Amino acid sequence: MKSLARKIKDANREVYNNMSPEKYNMNESIFNDARRSACVAVLKTAAERSGKGRYLDVATGSGNLLRIGEGIFDECYAVDIGENMLRAIKEEFPRTCLVAADAEYLPFQNDSFNCVSCYAMLHHLLTHEKLFQECFRVLRDGGTLYTDHDPNYFLNRFYHIVYRLRYRNKPGFGSDLAELAEYHNSQSPGINPVKLKKLLLETGFKKIVISYRVTDKEHWSGMMSLIIPCLRGVSKIIPLKSFFTHFSITAIK
Repeated sequence: MKSLARKIKDANREVYNNMSPEKYNMNESIFNDARRSACVAVLKTAAERSGKGRYLDVATGSGNLLRIGEGIFDECYAVDIGENMLRAIKEEFPRTCLVAADAEYLPFQNDSFNCVSCYAMLHHLLTHEKLFQECFRVLRDGGTLYTDHDPNYFLNRFYHIVYRLRYRNKPGFGSDLAELAEYHNSQSPGINPVKLKKLLLETGFKKIVISYRVTDKEHWSGMMSLIIPCLRGVSKIIPLKSFFTHFSITAIK
């Protein structure tokens, strides 16, 4: 019998092998000007701090961060579990080495990269020990790991109750398979970044910084059109972890 972790991986492979880059790029929470500017700033800082030699984007999807990384780093590499998605973006990234691979078994030598990113990726894995071990292994000393756009447990533990009530009779992400692929968005209360920091320290990373934010997506319907502006306003006055929808992490090897 397959483990839950294996089922989640298989669901992701099937979902993203059957999704076009064009459809994926319609995700406004990822593809907007504010997000792009924030990612540019993070990757430029990583290149200044850790070197601009070699960059790896793990679970690259349609190449969101590659579009930025190609203008910053000398060499770019990317892996994704969906081989069809990689074929679909191949022509857009002729200078990038694209590899179909499992993020927990990266096909690269030790100490290979100055920067590794995992954008909108952690919530697609059940656990993160093996991923962090692999990122640590392939990073050079002083290299930067950057993760971003994952659901913040401290808020999502409340929103998850609403989600389960709202979609109790149907899958919120459109299908049962997609629901499983989005595991920590749909099946769990989110990811606890404080626990991730502890795990990163245990893996060997240092200088770990957690940043919280409210989603940059602007267009909402129903109650969310009222809730998100309220969260943005309140979080500026009272910056409690429970008022932020997402988090990012940077960690140094």
